[in-house]
Amino acid sequence: MTDDRPPLLTVRVRTVPEAVVVAAAGDLDLGTAPVLRARARAALAGGAGALIVDLGAITFCGSAGLQVLAELVTETAVADRPFAVVADGRPVLRSLQVTRLDGTLALHPTVDGARAWIRQRPANGG
Repeated sequence: MTDDRPPLLTVRVRTVPEAVVVAAAGDLDLGTAPVLRARARAALAGGAGALIVDLGAITFCGSAGLQVLAELVTETAVADRPFAVVADGRPVLRSLQVTRLDGTLALHPTVDGARAWIRQRPANGG
């Protein structure tokens, strides 16, 4: 018997002038969080000047997904690179609010909003 269900998480990476955008869709949980972590870290290791993680298509966000975001907050701060998260749906926003992670990262409802935020930042990252 074959399993015809779609993957639980898909991650796509694209480059825009301001940043590398890592967009995830599906369930972000213990089994899938390592995929997001690996793709975001690869973008940073590849020299991305800024990172946008787009979680607009996430249908479930568990603690492992939140852990990845917390790690990326630290890693981008140490590397002095702008980091923005895009989320406009309840699964992600509620998790960020309950854990108060929403106060530790730049949260935007759209990728365009995150890009504008990056463009408005001073050149020295301040």
